[in-house]
Amino acid sequence: MLDKNSIQTFLEKDIHSIFISLIQGGCSGTKVSVQTEFDRTGLVSSPITPELTVFYRSEEQKLLEQWHITFAKGKWIFSSEKIQDRCGCGESFSFEKKLIDTDKLTKLQSIFGKKKGLHE
Repeated sequence: MLDKNSIQTFLEKDIHSIFISLIQGGCSGTKVSVQTEFDRTGLVSSPITPELTVFYRSEEQKLLEQWHITFAKGKWIFSSEKIQDRCGCGESFSFEKKLIDTDKLTKLQSIFGKKKGLHE
């Protein structure tokens, strides 16, 4: 579901259809994209309100179930119980829990060593 303020803004601008997609980007790997000009060929549609319809790719349907999108501080924030990881600013997310790459951590420690700081 789209937040009420965004729905109202789209309708005030006489926009009655939007395209929501998941794109690669950000710290956690995935961002949501909301477009108002798009080719509808091959897309699935679902009404948000009687005046506003959302379009999306059929392969993203399962990921977009029980979703909520809010426009805050100049960016779209996607929320879903399917999200397992999120970046610090909240814009990007992942559907998989990110694990710390211990090999990379060990490699960095060997490169930089455990040097004593100024306060030790």
